[in-house]
Amino acid sequence: MLFMTTLDIIPGKAEDMFYLIKKTKPPEEIKVREFLQLFGKPDFVIIYDAPTENEAMNFVLKFSSCSTPKTSLCNPVENYEK
Repeated sequence: MLFMTTLDIIPGKAEDMFYLIKKTKPPEEIKVREFLQLFGKPDFVIIYDAPTENEAMNFVLKFSSCSTPKTSLCNPVENYEK
């Protein structure tokens, strides 16, 4: 399953957030495709594969002490029927 999570840094937590990003390694079952810092809001976006919603949630909760995560389940456009 493909997920996208945006992270908005909580004011005053930027330094903690950068530390978390550097030290947090995704679990083996999570495959991070992109972890990007953005110019503007949201502050970061993570695009990743996870086998279940629960595993995706456990992964993004690691960043919730420093940011507000918002996660969406993604479906590639090619999967839509015409």
